[in-house]
Order: sequence, then C-alpha cells, then structure tokens
Amino acid sequence: RALRYLSARVEEIDEPYLIASYALASLDAGEREGAARAVAKLRALAHEEGAGAYWALETNTPFYGWGLAGRVETTALAVRALNAYCGTSTAECGSSDKAPSNPQSEIRIPQSREIRIPQLIDRGLLFLLHNKDRYGVWYSTQATVNVLDALLGLVAFEDAKRARASGVAQPSAGDTAEIFVNGRRAGALALPVADLLSAPVAFDLSPFVAAGDNRVEVRRAGSAHARAQAQLVTTFYVPWANAQAAASGQSARQNGASALRLAVAYDRPSASVNQEVTCSVEAERVGHSGYGMMLAEVGLPPGADVDRASLEHTMKESGWAISSYDVLPDRLVVYLWPAGGGTRFNFKFRPRYGLDALTAPSQLYDYYNPEARTVVAPTRFVVR
Repeated sequence: RALRYLSARVEEIDEPYLIASYALASLDAGEREGAARAVAKLRALAHEEGAGAYWALETNTPFYGWGLAGRVETTALAVRALNAYCGTSTAECGSSDKAPSNPQSEIRIPQSREIRIPQLIDRGLLFLLHNKDRYGVWYSTQATVNVLDALLGLVAFEDAKRARASGVAQPSAGDTAEIFVNGRRAGALALPVADLLSAPVAFDLSPFVAAGDNRVEVRRAGSAHARAQAQLVTTFYVPWANAQAAASGQSARQNGASALRLAVAYDRPSASVNQEVTCSVEAERVGHSGYGMMLAEVGLPPGADVDRASLEHTMKESGWAISSYDVLPDRLVVYLWPAGGGTRFNFKFRPRYGLDALTAPSQLYDYYNPEARTVVAPTRFVVR
C-alpha cells in the first residue's frame, strides 16, 4: 500500500531524490515495474555537465542538504538506483528498455538523453569523483555516505560481471604509480592491494611545481583492472586586502551558493592585560536556501581566556538558537540553528598577556553545505 501511494506521487513530482528513493524501495520489494517507471524518469531528469551528469535538487534533502552538497547527495542516490536496476535487467539496461507501464503514465525520454543506462551511470560517477572536497569526502556526512554506497555498489556489480565473463575472480594485486610534473619524473608511489583497507597515499608536489600553469601526470603499470583514483589538492594564501572578506567586522558578500551574513565586533581591541573584552556576534541566513544548522567560528586573539560562564548564560538565553559551542585556542565555534531575523549573542574573554597581533578570521557556514560560507577578516588587538 505504501508503494502504491508513493507510485502516484512519483508520477506527480519531478524530484530526483524522491524518485531514486522510490526506485530503490521498489527494487527491494520486488516491484520491478514501478522501479522501471522511476528509472525512466531519472533518465529524463539527468543534466549533462561536460563529460559528467548530475541530478538537480530543487528542494532540501531530508538531511538538510542543499546547494552543491545536496546535488552530490541526490546524484549519488540516483546512481545507486540506476545501478541497482541494472542488476535486475535482462536487457543490459540498454536504451531500448521500456518501462512496462500503462500508456497514460508512460514517461517520454527526450531524444538528447536517450543514452544507455550504463553510460549514464558512468557520467554520474564522473560527476561524483570530480566533486570530492579537499578533505577527500563529499561536503556532508549524508552526501559522503550516499557516494560511498554508490561506489561500493558499482564495484560489486563490475566485479560480478567480470567474474561471470572470465569464470574466475580477478586477483587484486597492488602496482606502482609514477608521478610526473611538467614532463619530469617527481617520484613513485606503491599502491596498496585493491581489497586491503588502507589510508590514502599522499605525495607532496610542492618542490616540483612552478609559477603559472603546471602539468601533473599519474602513470601506472600493472593490472588493467586495478582501480584507483587520484585527487590533487592545492593550498594557497591570499592577502586580506585582496580577499573576499570585509575588514570592518561585517561580511555580507555572497557567492553563488552563499546567502549568509556575519558581523563580529570587539568593544576593546586595545586593552590591558586581564581586562574584560566583550565580543558581539550577529549571524543570519539571508534568503530561503537551506534551513539546517550553521557554524559560526569567531576569531580570538592569541592567549584569550574565554569566560565560559558568559557562554553558558548566552546559550540558555538563546532558546534553541544556540545548540552548543567549542572553545579552541584561536577561535570560538558556535553551533546555530537559524532564526528569523538572525541570531545575536555576545560573550566575554580576557587577554592573558601583552601582544600586538591579529585574531583568527571569523566565518559562518552551513553545516550541511559548507560551500555556503562568508568570512570576516581578522581584527588587530593591541594589549599592554
């Protein structure tokens, strides 16, 4: 009965997250006809991006995901659904597959998107691999879980196909990857065995890169079936004069995914040792994108002794707006749930010794879509 109810909703709504979830539930329940209709609709809703493909999220996910993180979470779920459907298809999931539905509810796939499902899975996988963040995960916990589920399902599916074709399981031997920068060999990495749980293998390219464009190549020998992926992460610094951050203690600058505002003010940037300083913070989600938790990181000067009693009082007075906080050596991290008109709070700290130094920068970002963030430049403190 639940699947019948959802089947009608799937026909009414062009929301890929719902459609992919319904397809997976239908396959688990053995309802291949409903899954076929959902898969046909997923094919129609796919968007091409270069050599990749993704499924756009028009709302928030049930786990508060939105923006790029929500798009990754949705695409991973769609890839999982397509791959699971291919595991039950007897026609190799080709474009000739037609959903066995009644004519009134038949879904017409646009001609430009009439590609084989395995090709669409490959394009979705390429989008997911291209959108890994600098930490080697996918922005949020749920997006990362969905992507890993999709990857594991694809690996198991391909291994099973290869074993059926050869009659034996393929060995998973390790091999070597050679790193070349601008045509010059920089070094080599020994890759672990494919079925061995291991940490990422890192290689520092810093000594080999030069100003301007650089070409990095990863060359491998060994088994043609050994799987690996490479990620290049760069870290660089931008002078605050050129950075997209406000130096006045306020930041309302927005990029394509950010709709956040943060203001940080200290009543005594010039203070005496052990003199009480009050920091006032205003954090607001501007617009209607997202509704999940936000993190405000408020920069502190070196040697600041934060008054936890003032924080506890602020948290109690805020109701549900402030969930918790962490005091770090260079910043205060506050977990915020958005409220209409923003959240305002203050806390106190005391500098323990004399200095002339900058605070850490302050920033506000969405916990479920870290791409959405706004930054406030550091404030100079002079303590005597």
